[in-house]
This record gives sequence, structure tokens and C-alpha cells, in this order.
Amino acid sequence: MTSYRPRSGGANAKIQDQRLPPSVRLVPCIALLHFLLANAQTAATPPANVLVNAAALSTSSFNPASAETVDLRYRLPRDATVTVSIYDPDRRLIRILAANAKRKQGDNKERWDGKDLDGRIVPDEAYFFVIEAKDEDGNTAVYDPITFSGGEFGDVTVGQVDKGSGTVTYELSRPSRVLLRAGIAGSVMLKTVVDWEPRAAGTVTEYWNGKDEDGVIDLFARKHTLVLSYTTLPETNVITYGNSQYNYRQYRASLKAERPMKADRPMANHRRISPHFLQSRLTDRAFKVKIDFPQLRKGEAVKDRVLVRLDIDPKDRAILGDQQLEVMLFVDTEFHTEEERGYLPMNIPLELQQLPPGEHVITVNVVTLGDQIGVGSRKIQVGR
Repeated sequence: MTSYRPRSGGANAKIQDQRLPPSVRLVPCIALLHFLLANAQTAATPPANVLVNAAALSTSSFNPASAETVDLRYRLPRDATVTVSIYDPDRRLIRILAANAKRKQGDNKERWDGKDLDGRIVPDEAYFFVIEAKDEDGNTAVYDPITFSGGEFGDVTVGQVDKGSGTVTYELSRPSRVLLRAGIAGSVMLKTVVDWEPRAAGTVTEYWNGKDEDGVIDLFARKHTLVLSYTTLPETNVITYGNSQYNYRQYRASLKAERPMKADRPMANHRRISPHFLQSRLTDRAFKVKIDFPQLRKGEAVKDRVLVRLDIDPKDRAILGDQQLEVMLFVDTEFHTEEERGYLPMNIPLELQQLPPGEHVITVNVVTLGDQIGVGSRKIQVGR
């Protein structure tokens, strides 16, 4: 079980009761090298804009399901015709708040109720605003926060794990998209606790029961490691919550037609951007690995060797595409064998002569070139 709530106050403690250096990693895979980069950041500065400035939101998060709203405030140095649009994290249009609307010089405000073009409450995610303006002389300007802010990345190395309450608490200085993984240091990755999900600035509390993806291994009962990375969200980005009816992937799948994409615009500065910043939230995510023993009957013990078949849910096929995968197999969290260039589905013959009789756990990590990691674990009985 994992969940999240923003929280204020509280003191910093150390994740896993030790300070984790930025170089820590869970599995020996080059795909995790972006974790090694420094987390120093500079504040985003919008480019000079003669028509739109001082854009800001009334809140960083809100609950549309409870009829809450958010206000976008901005300033115009002269009268202008304005279009204000809202986009989802994949830069698809969600709503147009003002379409070629006349706005006066000075402070202006647009209000969003958290609903899309069809009047549906949007799924829990992060959404950003774009302002296009044109004055009476034909001068135009666009406030597009992606062009100058967001995507900066780093690691959070200090936090607090409370096994009793099943919580992981940490601080974010800026609203960010967070990735939290758990596993055994220098060995197997066992759980994606938070999968590039948006979080508000301040003290953040994540809820996790300490189990791996399949509920087979209790990480709280043994020494483990957490790796928490983030990429900052763009300016004028608001996080919605409270929608229990559908998640982002379900929402996108339910649309009768794809919504228009935001126009591509050049970056206005030279900030370093995470490769995850502009990736689709539909495919830039973890996936579940299915482990089967096709030659074993249910409940049958294995003696010396077993054929392990690996696959994923057909719904996750889009994540992998045609790319080659790195597949690592672990027995009782100890590295056993590896296929550096493979495809799923895959069959792996596993030799078990060295294992003592009894129950053991086979775990598989499947890593893509884009740093998506699939995990699966399954128990197996060894007899002699």
C-alpha cells in the first residue's frame, strides 16, 4: 500500500537511519546514472515579456472533487486580447479558460474549477497554464512556463522512515515530480514506492507498508535502502487531488479523441533538464513483471533446476516497445544471473543445486534504456 499527503512542519531526519550519498544506487545498471548528478538548482526566471508578467497561482494544490478552485493571476502593461489554456503533464490541452478574451491593463485573474473540456473532473496530477496575449498594435507574447522552468533534477538524501506508522517523510524546497525506490544496496530493486508523481513543496509524507511489489518480501524486517529523486515542476503548475473515480492513465484511455498538443517552443535558458521531464506519464513509469514456472504443477517442489518464464501485462507493452532490456535475476535477494540484451517474454533456465531445501524467493529486475524498472518476485519450494 502506498499513498501520499502533504504536511507542514516537522524536523528532518535521515532516510534509512544513515545519510545516503547521491551516488547510492539499488541495482548495477547504467540507466540509474542520472541519480549521480548534483542537486544544486537555481530559481527559474521568466524571460522578459512586454505583455504578460507576474503570473502566479493562488494555491499549489486543490481538490476539485470538493468544489475547490484555483486562480491564475497575471499582469498586463496594456489592454490585450488573451487566451489562457491549461495542459496536462503530457502537454495535451485540458481546458481553455479564456479564448481571445479582452483583458484590461493591470492585474487580471482567471479561475479554474478543475474540470476539462467535457466538464469532467481531471484526475489527480499536475497541470500548467499558458497565456497568449496580443495588444492593439499587434504585438504578441506567450507565457509558457515549460520554456524557462521545471525539469531540474537531484536527490533527496535526508528524511525519516517510521516503520511503526509505515511512513517516509522528507522535504521538498520546490514543487516536484518524485521517484522513490526501495531495495537492497548494491543489489536488487524491490519496490517503486512513488513513481514520478507530483508533490507540493514542504514536508511530504508517503505511506508504504514496507513490502515489495508482490508483497512477498518485508523490507522493514531487514536492512534496506531508499533512493529518492526528483525533477522540479514548471512555474504556474497546480497539483489536483481527491479524484477517486479514475487515475490519469484511465482518464486518457477514456477520451474519445486525443486532445491538441501544446505548441513546441524553444527553451529560453540553458538549464540542465532531466530526461524524464518531457517524457509521457503514460509510459515513463514502472511496470509489473510476471513470473511463471511453466514446467511445475501448482504446489510442486523443484529439485535441481527450473524454467522461469518472464512477461508483463499487455497493457504495459507500450512502455517497452521494441527496445532491448537488461534482465537481472536474484535468488533470496542475491544476484544470480543476468541477460544484458533481451526481450520479453523470456525463458531463463535456473540452476538450484546450491540452494538448501525449503522456501526461496526469486526476484527479477527488468530495466529499460529509459530507466523504467519492472520488478517481480515469487516464492518457490526447493526439495531434494
